Amino acid sequence: MKYGQNLWRANWPALSLALMLALLLVLAPSAALAQDSDGDVTPAAADGKINNNILEFGVWWVEDYPPAGAGGSDLPATRPDALGLRDYLTSDCKTRIFGICFTNWSSPQWTARFVYGNTSAWSTDWRRSANGGSENSYIDTIDLAYFAGHGSTSGIIFGVGSPTPVTVSKNDALNSWGDRDLDWIGLAACNVLDDPVSNLQGWGEAMNGVRLILGFKTVMNDVAHGVEFGKAIRDGYTFTQAWFRAADKLQSQNRVARVLAEQQAYFDDRPAQHNANTVVDWPKYYLTHAVGSEPARFVDAAAINYQMPVLKVQPLSLDESLKQADTLGAAFGVTVSVIISGEIVDIASSLGGELEMDVANGLFLHTDTTNLWKTESELSVMAASGAAMQAIDNNAAKRIADAFLQQNGLTREDAQFFEVATDTLTTMDQVVTASGETVVTLDERITNYQVIYSRIFIYSPSVSAGAVTQPVEFSVMGPGSKFKIYVAAEAPVSASAADLARPAAQGGAVLGGMGGYRRLQVNPQAAAGGQVELVSMLPETTITKLFQHLEKHVALDLIPLAPQYLVGREIVSMTPAYWEGPMGFGQTELIPVYALEVKNTLSDTENLGSTYVVSSTTYIPVEPGLMAPLARISTTADLNAPVAPGATIVFEALDASKTLVELGLDPDPSQDPLNFVLGSGEVTYTWYLNEVSDETKLGTGRILNYVGDPTKDFEGKDGGLGAQRIVLVVEDTGKDSEPKTSQAVVTLQSVPPLYLPAVQR
Repeated sequence: MKYGQNLWRANWPALSLALMLALLLVLAPSAALAQDSDGDVTPAAADGKINNNILEFGVWWVEDYPPAGAGGSDLPATRPDALGLRDYLTSDCKTRIFGICFTNWSSPQWTARFVYGNTSAWSTDWRRSANGGSENSYIDTIDLAYFAGHGSTSGIIFGVGSPTPVTVSKNDALNSWGDRDLDWIGLAACNVLDDPVSNLQGWGEAMNGVRLILGFKTVMNDVAHGVEFGKAIRDGYTFTQAWFRAADKLQSQNRVARVLAEQQAYFDDRPAQHNANTVVDWPKYYLTHAVGSEPARFVDAAAINYQMPVLKVQPLSLDESLKQADTLGAAFGVTVSVIISGEIVDIASSLGGELEMDVANGLFLHTDTTNLWKTESELSVMAASGAAMQAIDNNAAKRIADAFLQQNGLTREDAQFFEVATDTLTTMDQVVTASGETVVTLDERITNYQVIYSRIFIYSPSVSAGAVTQPVEFSVMGPGSKFKIYVAAEAPVSASAADLARPAAQGGAVLGGMGGYRRLQVNPQAAAGGQVELVSMLPETTITKLFQHLEKHVALDLIPLAPQYLVGREIVSMTPAYWEGPMGFGQTELIPVYALEVKNTLSDTENLGSTYVVSSTTYIPVEPGLMAPLARISTTADLNAPVAPGATIVFEALDASKTLVELGLDPDPSQDPLNFVLGSGEVTYTWYLNEVSDETKLGTGRILNYVGDPTKDFEGKDGGLGAQRIVLVVEDTGKDSEPKTSQAVVTLQSVPPLYLPAVQR
């Protein structure tokens, strides 16, 4: 996902000097990697773990999966995902003004021990020695291990260049994770912590000192999850809160995040617990957080003549943004400081980061860090102390949320109540029966409610005189369309109805919320034919063809499913809707899309011959001009051979101004021909080495003549290690709204992979 440029930049020259001094310029964390530890460790602690006083972590990411080739990366966001986490954890300052650090992070700086991507990311780093691995020399020598790549209930899946088998299964980790130093594991991968309970039981049996495994029950989008995860950790959130908050900000509908804990109290872990004693036993516990909201409501594309209204966005003015930030601060009981960030997006935020608001459009997210997703919350302490508490049910939660929104002026006319969802805590225990059989028991309780509202755009199509038509209800999907209020599962009996509709810190039951919606230039409840501009839609058959053959080029939310395990995909339903991106996504209109509900069948590697089904939702713009430009690289070079010193390798970008038929990307032009370009067709091509920056720029134009230099690895350091990434960035200069930039990546091996001990990598 490419975030757009912030919209306050145009207002900046008009700000007075006083206001400029009141605003804090927050620079993105330095990309410089912290110094590696020398590897020395202190003696084992009481629990047998090797601990030291250094917070250490490692990141592993995989972009390229078999078959290796020049078609572009399979998971383009995994690199910014992992390196974004690295950059935030190693950042030495939160707020700088003219190079001077004015605000430090709430939690300590970390040291990066391992930063391995693509051909340097090996499954053996995570596998126990009995199964041919060396996890005791890698992930179990650090406090936090993070993986970004493909996953399934079978495990996490490594890619090109990894030793085989590439999947790290539950058995590969059995009784091994955490017996030396490892405390926390983050898995930015699909379905690893999915049901059934036998899967969760297996991962629980892998925990032998690991305090938390953070992952997803469902599929997840290919986004930079680690950026938001790392930022929240440094802002003082617990690991659980940071994981769920990142999912709320970046994931679309129908996603479910999950955290597996060794002990219930470990859900509240922060970095300070890296030297804490870890008790390993049963039961285990898991928290489940539903990110999603209402599925897209069905609209018959033929009934609207394959035309949808163009919904232009009306950005907030500077004064409106300041007032909205104050309104949100008062509603949630926090003090807001206006912060300007030139790297990603302009954000108004509380100093502790509990509340964030995108100043361009008012999207907000607030988390009560004392009570939400905490086992030791103030509310729990009150209940344990004998204070009289009242249970809150679904109906009461809705009343509380409605009242909170109304009394704080946060209601939206295009928001319709959908449902009250629950986040749950499950106790998972192993019990031996009288016959000697081990069975798993589950005990689930509600930790909090989510009162969810759907954004609905109502439109009345143009009709001929005398005809009667029903208004059409379009769903708005995507991370920016989520609108929900978090409500506690219980509150003091003494609290009145008015009290309950206040933040928990003020004696109420509100634990946070997210919403805002981008403001539209048309009335969302009174749009009628003849009053709005319309966009023509591709037919469903063409969208199906794009999904089947070019999904990663056209989908707004890429779902990373491992291709080697994918048996089949079936579109279950397809309906027109709109898509609204997360904070910082620079869209000038809500993007008209088809929402595709997809049934994915995958092979079960743990039960050979069996398959299982995973559901996902994909969003594809309804018209080619709304899609990102095509970025694809071709080359005659052997990408499986090491780079020859001094050899010239020719890379060519496919001509993004040509139609897909002309480029040979339509497998059957006789049926629903893809006789169009993606985007406007007005594009530029820029080439980079390893990463996109002014310092790494290699050239412009469709052709790149690259002289091989095997002394440069994937981080641009000398030593002949790892691989080189050739990055192509294609920018659509004919558009002013995202998505207008695409990337393609090919990986060149600097040296043949060597599967040797850690010191020889």
